[in-house]
Amino acid sequence: MNRIEEFTRGGKKFVYIDFSGLQTNEEISRLIEQVKPVISKYPPKSIYTVTNFEKLHFNKDSKSLITPYTEANKPYVIAGVIIGMDGLKKVMANTIFSMSGRKDLTILATKEEAIQHLVNLE
Repeated sequence: MNRIEEFTRGGKKFVYIDFSGLQTNEEISRLIEQVKPVISKYPPKSIYTVTNFEKLHFNKDSKSLITPYTEANKPYVIAGVIIGMDGLKKVMANTIFSMSGRKDLTILATKEEAIQHLVNLE
């Protein structure tokens, strides 16, 4: 399964990152290492991201992997949307946003909703 997808919509460049269903910190770490060069190849503030956290095993250790990853992406990302989060995962995501200084991130329900939201941003 390809967990990283690059595409253009509405004249904007997107990177979709699919963490859905990952159950171990090793799987999360492996995907982070795969996506780093994809995002960092873009010029600063030139891409939009949609990240799927549906059914991701989220705990203190995975949070410690995802927070620095989120910080490292900040220079490249104009705005991003997280999908597949509810309840306590939303609380944890908001903590990650705060700890990483990412005020450009939003939580929405679906991939299409996320893409449409980002396409409509000025």
